[in-house]
Amino acid sequence: MAAVTFNNLKKRFGKTEVVKSFDLHINDGEFVVLLGPSGCGKSTTLRMLAGLEDISDGEIFIADELVNDLHPMERNIAMVFQSYALYPHMSVEQNIAFGLKMTGVAKDEIAKRVKYAADMLELTPLLQRKPKELSGGQRQRVAMGRAMVRTPEVFLFDEPLSNLDAKLRGSMRAEIKTLHDKLGTTTLYVTHDQVEAMTLADRIVILKDGYIEQVGTPKQIFEEPANKFVASFIGAPEMNMIPATIKKAGTVSSLVFSDQHIDLPAMYSEDNQVCTLGIRPSDLYLHQRSIESETIGSVKADVIGVELLGSTYHVQCELDGARFIAEVAIADDVNADMDDKVELFFDISRIHLFNNETGKAILPKMN
Repeated sequence: MAAVTFNNLKKRFGKTEVVKSFDLHINDGEFVVLLGPSGCGKSTTLRMLAGLEDISDGEIFIADELVNDLHPMERNIAMVFQSYALYPHMSVEQNIAFGLKMTGVAKDEIAKRVKYAADMLELTPLLQRKPKELSGGQRQRVAMGRAMVRTPEVFLFDEPLSNLDAKLRGSMRAEIKTLHDKLGTTTLYVTHDQVEAMTLADRIVILKDGYIEQVGTPKQIFEEPANKFVASFIGAPEMNMIPATIKKAGTVSSLVFSDQHIDLPAMYSEDNQVCTLGIRPSDLYLHQRSIESETIGSVKADVIGVELLGSTYHVQCELDGARFIAEVAIADDVNADMDDKVELFFDISRIHLFNNETGKAILPKMN
């Protein structure tokens, strides 16, 4: 196991800079997920760590050793790809053992490591099968086993679950988490799926356009988004965004939106600041009694639709052209024939305010 450090990492393809400034330290044994939309630079960063892409600028250290110019085989890393990359003519056992055989590991040691990996990944009954005889999840476990037997200092996962159906992705997430808990190997995992990031990561790194937007635990990322992009990217349904203005009168701040306003329990430095009010759908309630807080706000809006999603309803609303969703429990009094107007309540301490120009979160000065 080893720590990994990126210092001002950059990657250019011709004149196009796809990783513009990447600084990050990953602790020994930590599970870190790079999360972001397509084209944000997450896979390119992983490939630079693996030695599969040249570094344009910056430095990468594995266990305090500069690896910029080391061959991939010299970095003591193991990578699991989206495409499995199994040899179709080899059995499961041969696929798992292939890397060890190529590096000259003794036969007895190879057999020992293959047995250990196969037992852990429940592949022992499948060792003599060919990849074409396996399901997608079984093939991915074989790819994981091939990485495990190398006993690397760092595991790299490049969107390993993208080719699996939703149900299988859920079970494979659990297997990857269990594997990490047992082995404790430093892991860097790339995905565009926020569910994978939230359930697997010790820390999440949110990327956009080659820059890091925020680094934090899943809880921090969800509850304290640094900017509007992170707030919208994390959460399903995504955070509601409503145009608003901060008004200040003496030591009292209030938030004005449409023809409504709420008093804020904290002081904001600017008066008449145009901003965006962010509220997560799960933080909106149909009944004021649902909130055990003294700082209660509300918003009145037009109902434009109601969707039943098993255990919850999505009440679709509109306020001066801005659409948003309230995610309410099925036990609440909801039906498709709701009145045109609805009043939704929320705990003011759960709202977020964002600067319209910079997109950054606006932080209050507590009284």
